[in-house]
Parts: sequence; structure tokens; C-alpha cells
Amino acid sequence: MTALIQWCSNASRWLAWLGGAGLLLSAGLISLDVVFRAVWKITYFESFELSTYAFAIAVAMGMSYAMVSRAHIRIEVLYSALPARWRPWLDVWAYVGLSIVSVALLYWCAQTVIGNWQSGARSNSSLALPLVWPQGLWLLGLAWLALLATLYAIYGLVQCLTGHPENAHAKLGVASLEEEIEAGTGKELR
Repeated sequence: MTALIQWCSNASRWLAWLGGAGLLLSAGLISLDVVFRAVWKITYFESFELSTYAFAIAVAMGMSYAMVSRAHIRIEVLYSALPARWRPWLDVWAYVGLSIVSVALLYWCAQTVIGNWQSGARSNSSLALPLVWPQGLWLLGLAWLALLATLYAIYGLVQCLTGHPENAHAKLGVASLEEEIEAGTGKELR
């Protein structure tokens, strides 16, 4: 199961890079639109519409990477006050909660995408883009988050139940200050 977790972590990193590339591309289109408007008094690229799609897709793709890199924010008041043996169990419950929320979000977003697909909904712009395309990519990112949150919750529960709570805490726990500094600098602290 550890190999699967590592593969999912790598896939999440690639999805985050793809989301970032989409944002970079939309920034380029916005810049071109500004130049075209200033010089030729026309808007050619529909950059506003495309950048909103890129932003939604990038957020959906990036949430799973934030999860696997333990970058999601948690309130640690109770967490840090409890004994270390209870923390892995709180980590598991945090991921169970994330899994429940992400599956509910996935369900309702899928309803939106399916409804727009069935009705043939298109964007209200000169592009008249079928909404199922950008929303489908958005839904893919949310589905990946729901899958990973569920997988990580199961991994943590299995580790805790088999007597390896330190493994669950290492993968699911709140990053320590030293781990956050190492991640930011790329250098190991001694």
C-alpha cells in the first residue's frame, strides 16, 4: 500500500504542475488581451473566461497535492495538547472528515456537470464553449481529491489498527516546524 501512496503522491504533484501551467497560460492570454486592447482596441482571446476555468481547474488539481504534502490547514489547539499516542488517531479522523466532505463535494459537482452535459449548456460568450469540457477537468481534480482522501484515511486506519501509528502520523500528521522549514528550503536541519 505504501507504493500506491507514493504513486498517488507523484501523480498529485504532476496534476498540481498541470494546474500551475494552466494558470501560467491564462496569465499569458490576459497579457496578450491587454496588449491587443491597447493597440488594436479589440479583445481577441476571451482571457477572462478562460482564466476563470483555469483557476477552478488549478484549485481542484492542487488540492490533492496540498493534501499529500500535508499543507492543508488544521486547528492544532487540541492536537498539540493531547499525548503523542492519540495524535495518529486524530490524523485518521481528520482524513476521514476530509474524505466525507470531498465525496459530498464530488457528488454535487458531478450533478452540475451531468446536468450541463445533458442540456448541452455552453458558455455565454463568443467562444460558446461547451461547459462540460472545463467542468469535466474540474470534476476530475475533485474526484482525484476524494479518491486520495479516502485512500489516505484507509491507510492511516490500517496503520493504527496494526500497531504502526507512527507510520500513520508520518504520512497524515501535521508537519512539524522543522519539516516545514526543510520543505521550504530543501535543506535538512540538524
